[in-house]
Amino acid sequence: MKKIVTFLIIACSLILVLPTNTYAKKATTLAELRAELASLKKEKSDNQKQQNLTKNEINSAKNNITKKETQIETNQQKVIEATNESARLEEEIASGKETLEKLVQSYQVAKGDNVYLEYVFQATSYEDLVYRYAIMEQLMDYQEDLISSWKDKIEYNSQLKIDLANKEIELNNQIDSLASDIKKLGTKLNELDDMFQDIDAEIASVQSSIKYYTDLGCKENEDLNQCMAVASSKTFRRPLVKGTITSQFGYRTHPITGKKSSFHSGTDIGVKEGTNVYPIANGTVSKLTIQSKCGGNMVYIQHIVNGKKYTSTYMHLLKINVKIGKTVTTEDVIGLSGGSSTAKKNGGYDTCTTGGHLHLSLATGWYEKDYFGYSNWRSHLVNPKTTLNLPSSWSTR
Repeated sequence: MKKIVTFLIIACSLILVLPTNTYAKKATTLAELRAELASLKKEKSDNQKQQNLTKNEINSAKNNITKKETQIETNQQKVIEATNESARLEEEIASGKETLEKLVQSYQVAKGDNVYLEYVFQATSYEDLVYRYAIMEQLMDYQEDLISSWKDKIEYNSQLKIDLANKEIELNNQIDSLASDIKKLGTKLNELDDMFQDIDAEIASVQSSIKYYTDLGCKENEDLNQCMAVASSKTFRRPLVKGTITSQFGYRTHPITGKKSSFHSGTDIGVKEGTNVYPIANGTVSKLTIQSKCGGNMVYIQHIVNGKKYTSTYMHLLKINVKIGKTVTTEDVIGLSGGSSTAKKNGGYDTCTTGGHLHLSLATGWYEKDYFGYSNWRSHLVNPKTTLNLPSSWSTR
């Protein structure tokens, strides 16, 4: 009994610490879709706030760099001034060499030199004696004060130059650290911006789904499976009459950024731009993305193949021929392949294409009905080449 209780406590603890996922819940009704939309809008707002905070951090770091660069310039001027002051003191010492020699002689006299004695005892009266003695004392004091003053100033300037040089090193290190922080914050800002655009795309997609189901006449709390029917197929077909596989599904070196171990969400099929693209199975168009910065024009289609749900995605399209909610068969042309004229380097909008090809992704389940969000879609992805049994190249469907 004790073991059972312990097991239940551990199980409950695990449940309590499981991370929540905004998109994890399966939306089965219009009401739940609207709740997903509200959650996405809140996430978008939170993301925007985080972007603003990050921008403020970047601006603050840049301002600090400017201040420290100004400090360096000020310190460098102080070094110049200290160097000039040391040179001036050297000239002063040189010009006062004769006086210094006399003072040194006086110092020697103060130690018992006969010249000192002769000078003192040449006094003609007691008052003259006291006067002569006082003069020698003043000369010795002046000597000590003058030498001490020169010494202090030179030592001060020398130490000032050392301190300022060390301060410049410290400030440069701080500038390097701030520059590193700015770079990291820039990366963070780019990631937040990418997430922001993903969220925008998700919001648009959920809004389109809500409109689609509303137009179908689905009731607010009606099960969407009962409200919607998808044409089924027994097997998959190839999306192109002919083509050559140019990049496989899975991890690879990114052809544009050069980043190693970059995840590729589908199979690339090299084909001339403007070629007809067909669905890989009968189904219903569930989502369209227009001119995405990475993927360009995209069509999502929901299928049932051998009783199992799938979602296929066709990216880098030059043209889209279908609308959300349209039932399609494997003989329908859903769009035209792109990838060349739409590439960013050619003045287009798509940063993730290097030339004419079709990117085909395939996921289990119905994306944005059974699950939501990029991470969940990615976790459902399967290898199109294996699933469709695609050869390396072909000339018929």
